[in-house]
Amino acid sequence: MSRFIPREAFALPALLIALGSSTAVAPPAQAAASWSAPVQLPGLCGASIAVNAAGALVSAGSSNPNMSVQVCTSSDGQSWSAPLTLAQGVSPDVAIAPDGRAVAVWAGVQGSETVQASVRPPGGQWSTAVTLATDYGPPLIGIDGSGNAIAAWVAANGAIDTASLPAGGRWTKVRTLAARGQALSLAVNSTGAAIVTWGTRSATLADSGSVLGGFATPVTVGPPPPYPIGYAHVALNDAGQAALGWDMSGASMAATRSADGAWSSPTQLSTTTGPVDVAIDGAGDAIAVFEQVQTTIPGSPYTAAFSSTRPAGVNWGPPTLLSAPGDEATGARAVADAAGTFVVAWGDRTTRTLNVLTSPPGGGFGPAATFPVGLDDLKIAPGHAVLTLGGAPMTASIENVS
Repeated sequence: MSRFIPREAFALPALLIALGSSTAVAPPAQAAASWSAPVQLPGLCGASIAVNAAGALVSAGSSNPNMSVQVCTSSDGQSWSAPLTLAQGVSPDVAIAPDGRAVAVWAGVQGSETVQASVRPPGGQWSTAVTLATDYGPPLIGIDGSGNAIAAWVAANGAIDTASLPAGGRWTKVRTLAARGQALSLAVNSTGAAIVTWGTRSATLADSGSVLGGFATPVTVGPPPPYPIGYAHVALNDAGQAALGWDMSGASMAATRSADGAWSSPTQLSTTTGPVDVAIDGAGDAIAVFEQVQTTIPGSPYTAAFSSTRPAGVNWGPPTLLSAPGDEATGARAVADAAGTFVVAWGDRTTRTLNVLTSPPGGGFGPAATFPVGLDDLKIAPGHAVLTLGGAPMTASIENVS
């Protein structure tokens, strides 16, 4: 799991959409996979969502007027629990383990800025909120195949901090990975490996370790993102291969890491600055999605969504246009599962729609599915993909996608 686009607080309920297929054999080019009809989520849930291989889901959200953080759970994406208010706070993030253990983290705002968390054991109830740190988030959360979790955040003093939660145990003390940083991203795999990345005024850095601690010395991956506001996203597979995308002044960048921990030289994907999202499958094949300003149509420049693919061991390919000419693209996202299913999504400010492309293992992207709202979150687990839609917020999902 990883996040890089700022999470917004919504006062409206969210909509869930899932991608489903009844075919056991991987079909060509999206032939047997289609997104479900949107299901409205209860309460404030929808800004963050997580799904496991069994199809169980957890979602969280918050609202600006009363600063409440609410969570909801589902075993199938169709029937959801009533929203539960965990605390006052904003910017929640959630994760769910294969056995259904779930963790929620958020930035607390009651009296002072804090980083807080709650845990729901398999089949159990959400715990009373605990404070991980008395400084600001918003935090990110990742969970491994055994249910161990790690949270990461940028502290009020600019430090990159983490805390870990052993399955069935208590949160560790806060660990500081760097004295200063921004553009934080976190990725965790099922074996318990973790990567935290961030930017400084001089470089983009990555630190590799484990969910329960033991991080190495950070390494420089490439030039820095714009300071103080930049974006980065890291993805990690179970073999230890990783991809990192980030924006820098005047370009979108990407780099990959081999299973032995060596990072490649960064590749420039675009000639304009914009957020970059990346995904990597179990074989090490990666994709990056990003935005680039276009001037090929007379009139004002517009922002288009592009992708670049990188088969394992090969260089990044040339940019491929995803959005329609003239449409104003925004918020491009990408996810992949171990079997090689890729899902990419981007918003269109011109038509006020969300466009989603799905590629099954060994196949290519078929026609885009279109929804009349924007994107809150997009996640994938073996056999399941799910997205939450903002504006109206709702969710949808796909089953048996691999």
